[in-house]
Amino acid sequence: MSANTVAAAASDDIKTKPVRERLLDAAEGCLEQFGPQKTSMEDVARAAGMSRATVYRYFENRDALLLGVASRQASSLASDAINYLAQFNTISDWLVEGLLFTLRELPSRPVFASLVTSLDSRASGNLFLGSTGLVQIGVNVLRPMFANAKEQGLLRDDVDPEMLVEWLLRVLWTYLNAPSQVATDEEGMRKLFRMMLIPAVLKDSAV
Repeated sequence: MSANTVAAAASDDIKTKPVRERLLDAAEGCLEQFGPQKTSMEDVARAAGMSRATVYRYFENRDALLLGVASRQASSLASDAINYLAQFNTISDWLVEGLLFTLRELPSRPVFASLVTSLDSRASGNLFLGSTGLVQIGVNVLRPMFANAKEQGLLRDDVDPEMLVEWLLRVLWTYLNAPSQVATDEEGMRKLFRMMLIPAVLKDSAV
């Protein structure tokens, strides 16, 4: 197969993608090249080979576009987290090791990491903490182990999964933007999370 044929096939594959996905692909490329503070709707339109009007038809403003990128990146990260957490069998391990996995993995994903840490604190916080979509992604990750723990009578009666995940996102955002000066390595973070998080989720007899 010639180079021209390969290029044509790749171009056809791109064109068959839904427009929204093509725009998100273009946005990710722009974010990686320019960073979140300098990426504009015009940049994304140009990279996608579409008009600005098309971009605005799918994303009402720049914040909505960045949230779309963050949600897609979060879904990918959540899928990898579920695969990683399959080796653990308790809700305690899913919570603690899931947090550690995210703290370890997110910096290796430059586009997602830039949205969490490179924007000013207000914009980053609104993006990461103000999204019901990101909360739902987290709830979906924990849902199987939550159901299992509740069936076994391990879960505290007052635990609300959505409130818990929103709080966990706040914990992640804080440690990503301001690393601990006390728990300075992964084992220290593991000890801290077990000490602070598990008693808040499980009944005393289950801790």
